[in-house]
Amino acid sequence: ITANRAEYDKSHALVKLFGNIVIIDDKKYSALGNFALLDLQSDKIVAEPFFFTDYSSKVWLAGTKMEANKKKITLANAYVSSCDVRCSDWRIYFANGTYDEEKKWIDLHHIRFYLKNTPILYFPYLGFSTSKKRHSGFLRPTLGLSQSEGFIYQQPYYYAPKNWWDLEIDPQIRTDRGYGLYSTFRFVDSPTSIGRVRAGIFNEKSKYLKNQKIKNKKHYGLEVFYTRDNLFTKKTPNLYDGIYIDTKSYNDINYFTLQKHSDVVGVDSQIISRFNYVFTRESDYFGFYAKYFKDNRKVSNSDTLQLLPALQYHKYETNILNQHIAYKADFTISNYYREKGLNAVEYRLNLPIKFYTQLYDDYLGFSITENLFFDYASYSNRTTSIKNSSIWRNAHKISIYSDLTKRYSTFLHTLYLNATLNIPSFEKKSGKKADFINIEDRSKRLDLSLQEYFYGKNSDTLYHRLIQPIDYEKSQKFQDLENEIGLKLGKNFTIDNDIFFSHQKSRIASVVTTLSYEDELYNLFLSHFYKRAQMKANFLRLQGNRVLSKKNKLFATIDYDIKNDSFRSWSIGFNIDKGCWGLYISYKDEVVPLLTEAGSNSYNNRTIYFKINLYPLGGISKSFIQSDYEKAL
Repeated sequence: ITANRAEYDKSHALVKLFGNIVIIDDKKYSALGNFALLDLQSDKIVAEPFFFTDYSSKVWLAGTKMEANKKKITLANAYVSSCDVRCSDWRIYFANGTYDEEKKWIDLHHIRFYLKNTPILYFPYLGFSTSKKRHSGFLRPTLGLSQSEGFIYQQPYYYAPKNWWDLEIDPQIRTDRGYGLYSTFRFVDSPTSIGRVRAGIFNEKSKYLKNQKIKNKKHYGLEVFYTRDNLFTKKTPNLYDGIYIDTKSYNDINYFTLQKHSDVVGVDSQIISRFNYVFTRESDYFGFYAKYFKDNRKVSNSDTLQLLPALQYHKYETNILNQHIAYKADFTISNYYREKGLNAVEYRLNLPIKFYTQLYDDYLGFSITENLFFDYASYSNRTTSIKNSSIWRNAHKISIYSDLTKRYSTFLHTLYLNATLNIPSFEKKSGKKADFINIEDRSKRLDLSLQEYFYGKNSDTLYHRLIQPIDYEKSQKFQDLENEIGLKLGKNFTIDNDIFFSHQKSRIASVVTTLSYEDELYNLFLSHFYKRAQMKANFLRLQGNRVLSKKNKLFATIDYDIKNDSFRSWSIGFNIDKGCWGLYISYKDEVVPLLTEAGSNSYNNRTIYFKINLYPLGGISKSFIQSDYEKAL
């Protein structure tokens, strides 16, 4: 404590301070004033006027009078802000208020909100936390206005009684469309796991349902996500197991699109639910997998083929007899199921045995492999007299390869060359396999490949990959040539180009190009995908942001379908972050899927989104949505 003058009352243990008073409490808080009274018996302080700051939250308070003890501070005729004291962009004046140090909570009464020195809003009461620790309470509301759905209001309630779990309840109302309730339960039940369960339902108003010709009056669903390492193995050496669950059950696509109105993201045409469990040790791998596919373009998925489940055992490559003979094994059982259509249980074994050696001082490698393969499919739910199918195979594989490295004065060059000849041996078949039993067509084939890297200074890297399959049993022996080139310059610039060239048609079959650049001002990502086939595809995606200043940023995204000459979605906006307050404004135009009485369709959505945040109070957001439903009907 420092001051111009101090008086000490021994009989009452009171200290009076006068002029330029500075009080620092454990380097966390400070107070300034012209007069202060300290009660050493009750640890109470009275200051007139005062200035108080919490360094951890950057919130400051200033006013005419303060009374404080170890637990609570009471204030009168004061201002609060987290902006620069000398020139605050915003301030909140209040007639009286309290700050609870233990709860890190501020209560204010008779409030006026100022932008600079101009009063804008009045509130009778406001309470907020200065702590970064989570606690239960209402989250900030989200407001929206849609031409077709009316006024939109959402305000989640967050319940966090324990450190390892919380619950978020998110009701919503759309005055011209309907009302709904979503809830999310999040938990962490171990140091290596994380889980989330979300459920929700939305009820359409009859008038809206009829006008928009929506198929279902209610949209509901359940989502479960959970991942955990070392579920049973804990920290046992050389053992590992893990589980991954990501399931989604819903009656139609509107369950997803209605969860949030302000930042609607595109929903995939096909959503996959997964359940995986793996167990590994030094030489073995066990896997259990299940996949459930839901095609959002279909009214019913009764004929969609599911994988429920698949079992896998894999033996890692193991040397036998000596260091030149090795084998590995892979065995899977897959159950393909659907309500309508052919089902199957497939048993598959793949067993390669390899001899390998190095020649000419390790400049040249040589290997020969005998590959045993067996596949058996047992069919059910048959509509025709299809018989169970089986196939026995053996194939020879001969490889010659060289792995070279050479250092030059300014760069390092690595080169890997490989030539692998695949020669089919005996084959025995019975029955007729279903279309969904995927067995690679075999033929006498030579695979030539080259892979090289150039490592320069400043992390500059140039890589090149070339693959040419030659199939001797097809009329067009030269299959598509793959050529990939990538360049990385320092930490900022990366470009990659992967081209498949068709010798048969003397043209490019497909090409994927990506380019990214990042520095202090720009962050850009550009990708282009082109495929020339029966279903021709030609897409362009651009993402980028530009730092206008230390606190301002401009951003934009574009998804463009070149084939159809149309935008899938595009958005533009800017973000201001001044530390004590932030502003986010964006405009987004996108195609959103819709399930109607006639089947799957889509409509165009245009959204203006606005959000302002005052740290650490929180903020408000609002969106204006215009939807062209009529074009989808």
